[in-house]
Amino acid sequence: MQRAVQEEPTAQDVVPDLRIVPVESLIPHEEHDPQRAAPLIERIRAAGTWLNPPVVAPLDAQRYVILDGANRHYALKTLGYPHILVQVVNYESSAVQLETWHHVISGMSWFEFLRNLREIKTFQIESTDLLSARAALARREVLAYTVLSDNRAYTLNADVNTLAARTAVLREMVDTYKSRGVLNRINTDSISMARRLYPEAVAIVVFPRYHPAEIMVAARDGIYLPPGISRHIIYGRAMRLNYPLSALAETGETLAEKNEALRRWIQQRVAERRVRYYAEPTYLFDE
Repeated sequence: MQRAVQEEPTAQDVVPDLRIVPVESLIPHEEHDPQRAAPLIERIRAAGTWLNPPVVAPLDAQRYVILDGANRHYALKTLGYPHILVQVVNYESSAVQLETWHHVISGMSWFEFLRNLREIKTFQIESTDLLSARAALARREVLAYTVLSDNRAYTLNADVNTLAARTAVLREMVDTYKSRGVLNRINTDSISMARRLYPEAVAIVVFPRYHPAEIMVAARDGIYLPPGISRHIIYGRAMRLNYPLSALAETGETLAEKNEALRRWIQQRVAERRVRYYAEPTYLFDE
């Protein structure tokens, strides 16, 4: 029997749900990262176009939770724009996966990093091997763990039980290094691998895996996670829009008129075959 040929989806099949909504209708579930937000504001101002829309999920009829793009939302809000162009997704869809970023720390010594953590009064820090630390975090027996330059692991814990209390301690922990050192995101807990990208790395902080319901509750209740922890993988993500930033300013047009203009703009791009769908993972070198 002849097998059916699986054709690549056309742009019409996978055009994402793009909308222009009020900036104030977006609710973050995590803090913005000042180290990323400040240069981002200047890049957006200089470019004059809206490149990669934040990805959001509906919370109710009027509000959206930002799954990815808290810094872009903060930047546009800081610049005074009343509207923002976003990609709306179904959080329960298989096209959205929730993973976790780790923090890789540089710009300070490992001794200073660990000393600052020890100053948190509620913290319990215990030295252990890496495998045991991984297992403890998987069982949610600890809040997080860190791996230092000697590859020794330390579990980080506190006597807290609620999402709000756990998140508050994690924010306090991240505050000890996010303004004193340099924070980057990574998906490995191997110092040697991290140093291929960040040669001056002194520590990696590994966070627990979250459930989508926890992300929604965090946004709804204002329980903001530290910056750069949640990692949402979106299949069919809209990028490189280069939509005129002026269209998001106060132009005298209604929101409905702005969205109609966006619809026509997307329709034209599709008709001109300027929308390309990549089914495979892609590396981008101009972020």
